[in-house]
Amino acid sequence: MFMHRLKKGFRRAINAVGYDLVGFDYTNARARLRRTLERLNIRTVLDVGANHGALGWSLRELGYRGNIVSFEPLPEPFRELSRRAAADSKWKAVQIGLGDRNLQMPIHVSANSLSSSCLPMLETHENAAPQSRYQGTVMAEIRRLDEVFQQYCPAPGPVFLKVDTQGFERKVLEGAAGILGGVPLVQLECSLVPLYEGGDLIEDMIGWMRGQGYDPTDMSAAFFHEGDGRLMQTDILFERRKAHQR
Repeated sequence: MFMHRLKKGFRRAINAVGYDLVGFDYTNARARLRRTLERLNIRTVLDVGANHGALGWSLRELGYRGNIVSFEPLPEPFRELSRRAAADSKWKAVQIGLGDRNLQMPIHVSANSLSSSCLPMLETHENAAPQSRYQGTVMAEIRRLDEVFQQYCPAPGPVFLKVDTQGFERKVLEGAAGILGGVPLVQLECSLVPLYEGGDLIEDMIGWMRGQGYDPTDMSAAFFHEGDGRLMQTDILFERRKAHQR
């Protein structure tokens, strides 16, 4: 009884300053991801659109000890990403972007760097997060993942492909067509409303992924409207159906 009251009091205190206390169980997205990585025996994580390396950092906190390859084309976030990866012998930082073709192309750089994209940003996104507005462009090298896979990911074993490229996710997957058959787990950031010109909506990506042999198995909130709290983007985990695995 004493511990229950102590927990309730502590929770009220942290709620008052805008935080919450949650258990590390199936209601916790990070706990679910850890269990999924263990269940599928994931040996390599491909982090596409890694930014400063938050996913890699989080995976290490969760106890994942396999290989991480983080792809980030923009110079400023890549500096922090490479600093983090340098202290980890199984974490590699690669300064390229991924897409459906090999080329040089401009990337629009947002003020917060997290919302940077190859696609024009729509007013809906700017209104939801004013600090995400574009402030310039950077030319970046874009490569197909299935053409650089062996160069950067020589280790055998199941792969987890995470793609967070702000509306450019399908292009990344089209450039990975040659290796998707061996990728049992994919995470995509999917938009509930139009945020980038030419970007897919959540229903489009779920339908497309089903056509590639994947089913959605988990979901967690990713981006909310800063004014009214509406959910704008969500991260969805897709697992490859056994009949489609190579």
